[in-house]
Amino acid sequence: MSDRRAKTRYKVTLPALCWGRHRPNFYAVTDDLSLDGIRFKSSVVPAIDERLTCSIRHAGSLEAIVVRTETSAFAIRVLGANHPLGLVVQSLLSLAKSQNLPPLVMRAFPRIVPERQDVLITTEAGSMRPGRVLNISASGVAVSMEEPLDVGTLIVIGRTRAKVARRFDNGIGAAFLKPLHEDAVGPHVVL
Repeated sequence: MSDRRAKTRYKVTLPALCWGRHRPNFYAVTDDLSLDGIRFKSSVVPAIDERLTCSIRHAGSLEAIVVRTETSAFAIRVLGANHPLGLVVQSLLSLAKSQNLPPLVMRAFPRIVPERQDVLITTEAGSMRPGRVLNISASGVAVSMEEPLDVGTLIVIGRTRAKVARRFDNGIGAAFLKPLHEDAVGPHVVL
């Protein structure tokens, strides 16, 4: 590893048992990995250039040399060896991906379809376009329209100020600049 850390880093947290020729076994936890090597957190911090064997749970064992130290952490560069190193790295990358799943999209407010769906959309420039409300919540609205507006456009839907947050075929999703009171959102809501 160099002082300049690799830009693509994969967060992965796995327990490991490490040891060296002149060092008793000690525990560490992987923190992340990159093309530069693997970073561990540990109460034991070995010396730079110290050779270690690290057995990482669910990934395998590898031979390495310490290339950087920090308070309660160290980084290693994996050395070429006679073991299937590619499988260890592949396992680490697979485990990193499984530990870092994208967050689930959760709606903060329930969506409803109002009784009155026809609406007029006015842009900042003053042009007016007809639309049809697909659904609405306290935080925003989905509107069907012939010519969808660009993301980021400030608009007024009926009398409610909003900003286009997403664009889809024949419509937009807009976030209200000031959320509606949750109690005001129901079948009879009028924007």
